[in-house]
Amino acid sequence: MAISRSYLVNRYVDALHEEDAALFIGAGMSRNSGFVDWKGLMRDCAKELGLDVDLEHDLVAVAQYYLNKRMDRSRLNQILTDEFGKPGTISANHKLIARLPVSSIWTTNFDSLIEDSFKAANRILDVKSTDENIATHKKGREVILYKMHGDIAMPNKVIICKDDYERYARDHEVFQNALEGELISRTFLFLGFSFTDPHLEYMLGHLRSLLENSKREHYAIMREVREDWSKGKEGVRSFKYAKNKQKLQIRDLQRYSIQTHLVEKFSDVTDILDLVEQRYNQKNIFVSGSAHDFGTFGETRMRTLCKQLGERLMKGKYKLVSGYGLNIGSSVVEGALLNLYENGDSALEKHLLLRPFPRDTPSIEAEYHRNNREYMVRRCEFAIFIAGTSRSSAESAGVMEEYEMTRRLGKFPIPIGATGFAARRIWELMQPELNTIFHGAVRLRLFQRLNNPNISNERLLDAVFEVITKVSAIERINRNQVQTLPSEKVGRPLIGGQIERRLKKRRRHS
Repeated sequence: MAISRSYLVNRYVDALHEEDAALFIGAGMSRNSGFVDWKGLMRDCAKELGLDVDLEHDLVAVAQYYLNKRMDRSRLNQILTDEFGKPGTISANHKLIARLPVSSIWTTNFDSLIEDSFKAANRILDVKSTDENIATHKKGREVILYKMHGDIAMPNKVIICKDDYERYARDHEVFQNALEGELISRTFLFLGFSFTDPHLEYMLGHLRSLLENSKREHYAIMREVREDWSKGKEGVRSFKYAKNKQKLQIRDLQRYSIQTHLVEKFSDVTDILDLVEQRYNQKNIFVSGSAHDFGTFGETRMRTLCKQLGERLMKGKYKLVSGYGLNIGSSVVEGALLNLYENGDSALEKHLLLRPFPRDTPSIEAEYHRNNREYMVRRCEFAIFIAGTSRSSAESAGVMEEYEMTRRLGKFPIPIGATGFAARRIWELMQPELNTIFHGAVRLRLFQRLNNPNISNERLLDAVFEVITKVSAIERINRNQVQTLPSEKVGRPLIGGQIERRLKKRRRHS
């Protein structure tokens, strides 16, 4: 009854491309960053009550019992502040989340890890932690973060005990209404929850009517029940019982249109998020180039090639990412816009991501340009290089820097060497490393066509898209092999071991 990894990745990537994907993040996503889970948080409270936290399933009830005994929240507020007010380590998962093009993120967590990860990624996050600030709008926001159970900055208002959950729909009607709209209009991926997570149980309780009426499919990643061989026959009996219960819980989640994918270990979540990012980026094509001089290729032919490239990117349902390089970016965008206009598609933001470079701003220019380039390269799987010459150099330093970033970040560069200048230099640098760069997917004969100015523009572009098709096919084969192997065998070389190498390389540079 659990869904496969490929089904999850494919469906969620589709939602990302439709720009209606969202995330719902639970406490499990903060555990590896130095924060306690529910048992850790309630351990001392349970001990004071004469309870064993390891025997308790309903830890929200334990929090309520503690408040009933204490008669006020001051001690519990202090425990919350001590545990969640300290800085945490931004994990690989948080870095990936900060790069995904989701529209909104919902969380039951009190910590600031999501905010910290977006700040580190230089992305603008609009945080909503109270009903009042839902109505406000942060200028330039890229993603909205709904902290539906409050923020550690206001520990007295966080949702933690039975009273809080039972009054949630009444006391937080604005949050409830906002979530209802999101569940109907967006595809959610639930991360960091377990089948024994008290947050999930109570949350589903007050979302029951919303989710039961939703026809949109949502997804959850949870850890599979594991067998403990050290406990002998009792361990086997407990495992079989837990396994059966997990199957029943998976079926129960389907009542809410939530499909579950099971993983063996926490690091599998990182691999899945990385695959989601890769799959999404495969439809994003970065076009790098500038033409202060058109060389022997000629201005008319160069502009025509760029327009044709823009048109073919739109026909292939790709997203064009460009820094609007001199005489190159504008022509590519022109071709893309003409195709979109002819097909009656006015949703330009779904097809174009433009990050022009400011001119004559020496105080910020170097750092801004470097950050701008990395922002664009990270969001693509392929980078096409055309010409590349500036007012000061026959080979544009900026285009060469974008090539170096492409290599460093494990992306695939495709230089149209026939256009000369930096593109030809990149082609020459790549030729000896062809098998390494493209993982054996591109033959020398195909790559040589990219450097042949005597063939037509159409044949040059045919070669570009043939490279994209061949590399994408190899990557798809390897992802499928990784998904079908047991976790302990994922490290086995798969066509040169490129998947594992690329995952490690991406994480080192994240």
